[in-house]
Amino acid sequence: MVVCFIGDSLTQGIGDQRALGWVGRLAQASFAHDPARPRNLTVYNLGLRGESSVAIQARWRGDTDRRRRNGEDMAFVFSFGAADGLHKVPHEDTLRASRDILGTAASLGRTLYISPPPAFDPAWSAHIKNVGGVLRGMCAELSVPTFDFHAPLAADAKYMASLEPDGIHPDTAGYDRMAALLRGFGPLAELMQL
Repeated sequence: MVVCFIGDSLTQGIGDQRALGWVGRLAQASFAHDPARPRNLTVYNLGLRGESSVAIQARWRGDTDRRRRNGEDMAFVFSFGAADGLHKVPHEDTLRASRDILGTAASLGRTLYISPPPAFDPAWSAHIKNVGGVLRGMCAELSVPTFDFHAPLAADAKYMASLEPDGIHPDTAGYDRMAALLRGFGPLAELMQL
């Protein structure tokens, strides 16, 4: 099984002093269950800093097609939307790109969507919350399982404090919290054999 995590800098793990992000922590947790698993489960972190939904739409197929292995299933875990507000991507473009990404991925393999976490700035955080909610609704139409990072992390004072100094990227403790939340997301836990 090949699992590709596709997204922006929050998928990549920017700000994490351990250089794992939540993706690396989930891979570590999965591999700890079975010493043979690292040979049977290939995990790719395809997060790129500053990428909007439109930029991800342009690259994700090429990035994942190069990582496809003959005879193995491929799954896709997407997490994006925070950078759309930063780059002032028009709402209609976010929706169009996201529908194309998620609909196409769902036709190719198991697909999950994780909406982005909050930002420290209230206006940016409100935009992220709105985009995440709309995209989770779209995923329901497409039968793509989703997880909401925004609600639990916005209510977590320690997580919000971890966003210093840039207001969006957590530190090591923040990525620990993100990974802990995702261990409770059944479709992802099943996919990663957590």
